[in-house]
Amino acid sequence: MNNWNFFREALKNFRSTGAIARASPALIKHLIGSIPSDRPLTVVELGPGEGCVTRALLDILHPGSTLTAFEINHTFVQRLHIIQDPRLRVIASGADRLTEHFAPASVDYVVSSLPLSMIDQSVKQRIIRQSQDVLTPAGAFLQYQYALQDYGLLKDSFSNVSVRFTLANLPPAFVYSCSLGML
Repeated sequence: MNNWNFFREALKNFRSTGAIARASPALIKHLIGSIPSDRPLTVVELGPGEGCVTRALLDILHPGSTLTAFEINHTFVQRLHIIQDPRLRVIASGADRLTEHFAPASVDYVVSSLPLSMIDQSVKQRIIRQSQDVLTPAGAFLQYQYALQDYGLLKDSFSNVSVRFTLANLPPAFVYSCSLGML
């Protein structure tokens, strides 16, 4: 999907897409740069869109890893199915259905491109709570946003939260790294 097609799809479904352009390579590097590639991991991606973060994850993940992408936009789900990688599983469902697919403490990383600021508060809290439930004690929730609106929610939900900022994206973005701090 080229940038123009992404832009058109994003405008049609802006409330669920929450972006006008794909994440830049610099933003993606900030988002997933801490994920190790030297061992098999279980990774969940929330709101992958057309798959720019998905592809970057597959490029760095160990061959024994699994990546499960939760996406509600039908057009984006079709685009994700084009990616030919046996490690990728696409689930055409909302991010608030994590615990239906994963056992407690079974996921190493939850990588989210969800537009949290556009999601109903109760659904957003359910997504964060379920992310906490499925994360291993050493796991991390990685999220990017265009504003600090949900910093308080993440700070209240995770023991350790760090925030970085990158100008190298349209628009510039904040990248959160959150952990339960259980190890």
